[in-house]
Amino acid sequence: MTMKLDSYTHAVLSNFSTINNSIVINEGNEIRTMPENKTILAEATVPNVFNKTFGIYDLRKLLGCLSLIKDPDINLEDNHLEVKSANNTIKYFYTEPSRIVSPSKRINLTSAEVTFDLPSYVLSDVIRSSQVLSVEDLAISSTDGKITITVFDKGNTSTNSAIFDVTGTSSSSFTAYMKIGNLKLIDDDYEVKLSSKGISLFKSKNHDLKYYIAIEADSKF
Repeated sequence: MTMKLDSYTHAVLSNFSTINNSIVINEGNEIRTMPENKTILAEATVPNVFNKTFGIYDLRKLLGCLSLIKDPDINLEDNHLEVKSANNTIKYFYTEPSRIVSPSKRINLTSAEVTFDLPSYVLSDVIRSSQVLSVEDLAISSTDGKITITVFDKGNTSTNSAIFDVTGTSSSSFTAYMKIGNLKLIDDDYEVKLSSKGISLFKSKNHDLKYYIAIEADSKF
């Protein structure tokens, strides 16, 4: 099978490499990944359709190979793929999928106590604030129906912090804690759902793209 890698497929793979640099590409057009500690499950439907299942041990290296050839063709062979132009060919061998940590089950978030919108500019400001303040914790909370995101250091009572208002609904007052390092999201607008069962869903408003991210055990709903 020969294909051109669509720019959105490339963006998804690049983003997913920050979650787990090894990945199993399954037959079809859905790509899923998770890290070894299983705190994130990401899944996306992409324009490219793959005709076989194969494992990639070093995804960033493969993406680097793609950058070496302008507008390459990709051939999926039995035990390797080829990145080709008229004059150049790069062979990249598959890894046995069973050797890679990858999602085997589906998450079905049927109910959530909290729903809010997370615009891309707020997501970017949250990430930048954590970097500037050198903090790693995030609290999403609600009091009197107002939902806020706070970037702070949960272990420091005199922590520097940044607070962002977001628009949404909550069935009651709550505080949900997460690690900012788990917000490995493509820059996009999201609808966010939080469940007292310890899971959140960040669903893109523009693509078939979802991230299920763990909520910390000391959260209060």
